[in-house]
Amino acid sequence: MASFLLRTPSDARRLPWRNGRGVTEELAIGPAGATFERDDWDWRLSRAAVVEDGPFSVLPGVDRVLVLTEGAGLVLRHGADGTPTRLVPLVAHAFAGDAPTQAALVAGPVRDLSVMTRRGRAMASVEVVRAAAGAAHRVVPAGDLLVHAVAGTVGVAVAGVATRWALAPGCTLVATGRVEATSLALDVAPEAVAVVVSLVASSA
Repeated sequence: MASFLLRTPSDARRLPWRNGRGVTEELAIGPAGATFERDDWDWRLSRAAVVEDGPFSVLPGVDRVLVLTEGAGLVLRHGADGTPTRLVPLVAHAFAGDAPTQAALVAGPVRDLSVMTRRGRAMASVEVVRAAAGAAHRVVPAGDLLVHAVAGTVGVAVAGVATRWALAPGCTLVATGRVEATSLALDVAPEAVAVVVSLVASSA
C-alpha cells in the first residue's frame, strides 16, 4: 500500500559531507529505516550549499543527479581528463559518483538539490517543473516518488488519492510503496518551481 509523507525543512537531518568540506541537509532517504551513516540506503534526496572551489566526495557505486537551485552556476570536471561542464540553475545534471569530481564556482556560492541512487538497486528520473497554464500532468512509473518545492507553492494531486497537498518552499512529498504507475498533477504557481523525482528498483 502506498504511503505518503510530507516533510518540511525542519525535518531535514544535517550531516557532514564525507570529505568534510561541507554540510548536507538530508530531505529524504529510502528504504524506510535506512541511514546514510550505515550505508544501507537505496536512494537519497538532499540539498547543500557550495561556497568554495574544491572536490566532491567520491561515492563508489552511486549515481548522482544535481540541480542548482540558487546562484550563478557551477563548473564540474569529472575525472582527471574530464571536459569541464557548466551547470546552470534549474537544469538537471547526471554523473557517476565513482570518479573524482572537481567543482569551481562561476560567480559566488550556489545551492543545489542532489539525488543519489545506489547503482544496481535504484534508478532515478529527475524533472524540473515550472509554472504552466493550469496543472502540469505527468505519468510516473511504479516505485517511489519525491516532489520537492524549490520555490513558491506547489499543489500536488495523485490519481486515486483523496488527499491534496500544498507544498511550501523547501517541503518534500515522499510517496513510497506504490505498486503501479500513476498520474500526477502539479499546480505550479507563476513564481514556483518543483523538482519531481521518480525512483524505480533496479536489478542490473
